Amino acid sequence: MLYDSKAYPAATSSMMAGAMWGWHMEAGIQLMRIITAGIMDKYSHFKIASGHWGEFVPMFLERIDGFSGIVTKLPHKFSYYYKRQVYISPSGMFTAPQMQLALTEMGADHIMWSEDFPYVKSGDTVRDFLAQADLSEAQREAIAHGTAEKVFDL
Repeated sequence: MLYDSKAYPAATSSMMAGAMWGWHMEAGIQLMRIITAGIMDKYSHFKIASGHWGEFVPMFLERIDGFSGIVTKLPHKFSYYYKRQVYISPSGMFTAPQMQLALTEMGADHIMWSEDFPYVKSGDTVRDFLAQADLSEAQREAIAHGTAEKVFDL
């Protein structure tokens, strides 16, 4: 296995392959495959919700765009499809730097508030983090419920 090693216990391998790291990388790769295969171009109405602040993809948008003309035949850069049709959520990862990156790359209208229950039980942190985040009231409203209402036609 990719995450196995004799240098640490099997439980560490399991966590590295799963919730600690591997799950997020693999989910991000699958989303990249969907976009680079042209699915989002062909189905421009299609929307995807991606957890854990976008599963690493927002952090690499500029780098991915640098390869867009080389690795795809799509009429637009990768980020065009990602920013247009992907909606991300924190999924229990409540840190200000990640939120600021998500806001910068995606905007509040592509962020939906969430928790990672039952995997991570954040308790009051779910509410408190959003309430105390460095956001305008319009951003807070969009993230708290507005984006989800738009995406899911609620």
